[in-house]
Amino acid sequence: MTSPGEVAVAPPASRPSAAACLAALAATVFVLALTLDALPLTDPDEVFYAQTARETMAAPNPLTPLLFGRPQFEKPPLTYWLLGASFALLGEHAWSARLVPALFGVLGALATYLFARRVVPDGVAALGALLLQTSLAYLGQSIAVLTDMVFTTFVAGAFFAFYLWYDRRRWAHLHGFALLAALAVLTKGPVALVLLLTATVLFLALQRDRAALRTFLLHPWWLVLVAVAAPWYLYATILHGRAFTWEFLVHDNWHRILRAEHPSLDHWYFYPGVILAGALPWTGLFAFLGAGFRAHRTLHVYLLTWIGTVWAVFALAHSKLPSYVLPLFPALALLLAISVVSGIDSARRRAAAAAVSVLGAVSLLGGAFLAGPFVAGEPLVETLRPVVLAAGAWGAALFLVAGLLWKRRIAAAVLLNTACLLAVILLAALNVPPAMRLAFTDADLPALVARYGLAGETIVAGKVSARGVHFFSGNPVVVMAGTKRPFWSDHPIDVIASDEEITAFFAARDTVLCVLGPADVPRLNRLFGATRRQEVLSSVHRRTVVLSRRR
Repeated sequence: MTSPGEVAVAPPASRPSAAACLAALAATVFVLALTLDALPLTDPDEVFYAQTARETMAAPNPLTPLLFGRPQFEKPPLTYWLLGASFALLGEHAWSARLVPALFGVLGALATYLFARRVVPDGVAALGALLLQTSLAYLGQSIAVLTDMVFTTFVAGAFFAFYLWYDRRRWAHLHGFALLAALAVLTKGPVALVLLLTATVLFLALQRDRAALRTFLLHPWWLVLVAVAAPWYLYATILHGRAFTWEFLVHDNWHRILRAEHPSLDHWYFYPGVILAGALPWTGLFAFLGAGFRAHRTLHVYLLTWIGTVWAVFALAHSKLPSYVLPLFPALALLLAISVVSGIDSARRRAAAAAVSVLGAVSLLGGAFLAGPFVAGEPLVETLRPVVLAAGAWGAALFLVAGLLWKRRIAAAVLLNTACLLAVILLAALNVPPAMRLAFTDADLPALVARYGLAGETIVAGKVSARGVHFFSGNPVVVMAGTKRPFWSDHPIDVIASDEEITAFFAARDTVLCVLGPADVPRLNRLFGATRRQEVLSSVHRRTVVLSRRR
């Protein structure tokens, strides 16, 4: 078995320094930590996971995920357990919830570095970790309370362990592969095995290594996988029966392949666009992809197989979300790092193409900033003035970044781009406008409930706000919607959909607090114009808070 060859040595002035890249990575982690509580937990997903974690860990038996006091099986329980542990140790805060994906994001970047330094020089490994941690998709998911960052770290770790086994034939690596695969299955379900087994078997087939394929498929690493992942699935099946198997295995997995939860996203070009945008601010470096292929053929084939499998599996499914393809970004970051360092000394045309790509990004960013006041409105732009100024400075700095790439000064270009990115993120975190709290969170509800004496009273919410209303207020919630099944997965919550149901609910109450979409307010006025007064307490973006009182 031949190990990957050495990366072509670039001149000292352009070769990435491991120390400099790791220092920039540490600065990124520091800035990331400062953003964790910039905004309260948002609707609809962050509060979904936080509320489920709260209820699950408070129950006598934390093996069954609970929401609104009843079992829900949209995801396996590992993320809820991690969030619950963070709440127990640090209290229930936005930062303690976001600490979980942030830690896993850092662990994923660290795992990328530790793996890569065993197969490529330290400078390339550190560059790959830095490109990963500072890419828009990865950085964004590091501060979002979802399952995707935890899942991505386990999946990437399993991919790394498999390649080390293939390269060095140490059984411990296969056992590590099995353990990490099992944890991924407990995080998001059987899709983890689909990704890992499809990519690894395809890679061995492309290598025409029948002996390795036979050893891999027949090795007892399967026992580790089953021992770790199977007990919870058996427990849920035995205790909850079809309520679990149908909801989770069929509806939340199989049906997502057959039907689009978000039809507007179900297009062939969706994930290519996500990858290009998610790789920012490093998309210009795509011009180097392919450099160093001969020197790193085996590693290139593996990373490309990894990327292609993740993309293909989720592209074939009709339900699409940007976060689904996050597991391919560790492989993409490593591929970029290897390609850049391999090509910077010899591929002048690639460097020129990268510079032109950066200048194109400058034009797009400039257009966005010029259009911002007209799209967002002057008050919001005024509130975000420090961020707008920092982003403008970054746009100017990108001309210098492009010049450095043109001169093939990759180390200076990367560090300058990273510094500008971190400055914009830090200023954005420190200047979150109050309107965003009213637009995307329900953190204002405790004060409203106390002000109007509505403790314990049922709050009417739209489907987007229902989980957040309950999380922040603790009050019972009923969903007002146009259909009796407004959610993709059935939620254990009452829904009022018809005019008759809505009228009956309000008729029994003198005062009702409502958190709805703007389009729902005319419906209330139509139904109760003569009998109730609808006082709009706030209305920002898609969230309108209404106090409905009997006249």
